[in-house]
Amino acid sequence: MSSKQARQKKNQPKKQKGKGKRKGKKKQKKVDKFAKVYSKQKKAVPVRDLYQVMRWPKYIKIQRQRKVLMKRLRVPPAINQFTNTLERNTAYQLFTLLSKYSPETKKQKKTRLQKVAESKVIGDNVKSKKPLTVKYGINHVTSLVERKKAKLVIIAHDVDPIELVVWLPALCRKMGVPYCIVKGKARLGKVVHKKTATALVLTDVKQQDKNAFAKIIDICMPKFNDNVETRTKWGGGVLSSKARKAIEKNLESSQLSKKLMQEQKIRERIIKEKLEQQRLEEEAQKKKEEEAKNGKPEADKAEDKKTEKKNTKK
Repeated sequence: MSSKQARQKKNQPKKQKGKGKRKGKKKQKKVDKFAKVYSKQKKAVPVRDLYQVMRWPKYIKIQRQRKVLMKRLRVPPAINQFTNTLERNTAYQLFTLLSKYSPETKKQKKTRLQKVAESKVIGDNVKSKKPLTVKYGINHVTSLVERKKAKLVIIAHDVDPIELVVWLPALCRKMGVPYCIVKGKARLGKVVHKKTATALVLTDVKQQDKNAFAKIIDICMPKFNDNVETRTKWGGGVLSSKARKAIEKNLESSQLSKKLMQEQKIRERIIKEKLEQQRLEEEAQKKKEEEAKNGKPEADKAEDKKTEKKNTKK
């Protein structure tokens, strides 16, 4: 094909679309070239719930397995007491109070000390008192409880390992310090500008917050310090649905077997009674036949024999 022919072909007017088509012909459906074909019938796979098929990360698997184990196994009262936490409304009141007494950040401390230094340079003897704050750190908390300086101890329910905190409620009860268990070590950590915190202590509160603080203590004392049930109650021992169904099935089968046994005993007793009745009837019939043969009944014969014996004796 020469270049001249090619140029002529290029300059030719293009055919308009839609013209020259027959009216009777149906429009063909557009086929997607990239559509996936799942079977011979060319049907798409139905949407399925892939929750159980999903490959979960290892830490999530461990969390779930631990939760299931804690339900299935028998949990001693010392550990089970951490499931009894403060109610939502009272916890909200407590955390609003704690937010007022959160410790200083590094920046705030720096500015405070700077002001004190500047005042000393000028010649003003300004004494800066440490602000009233929440105390944290498990060793610091224990020392405050032992010295009876703590007014309220707040313990997290999800401390891991639990051994770090398991003895603290007993110590608080012994020293007569009110305590409460709250959901979330991360929530406690937020108060003291940390990731997590095992326990916090309030040593004192301002005059304006004393009423709110007294209300919280009134709730905590009967729920935790004076509650004997939580100290003696065992946790866990909850069976799975599969195990429960199996036990129910066994119970039903045992009840059914008992019922069948009772029915069988009743049937046997009825059969025995019928056989006994039949035997008695047969015996009575035989006696009647013998009496009919001999002419006299056997009872009359016996009486005759007795009279004969008496006569012989005379």
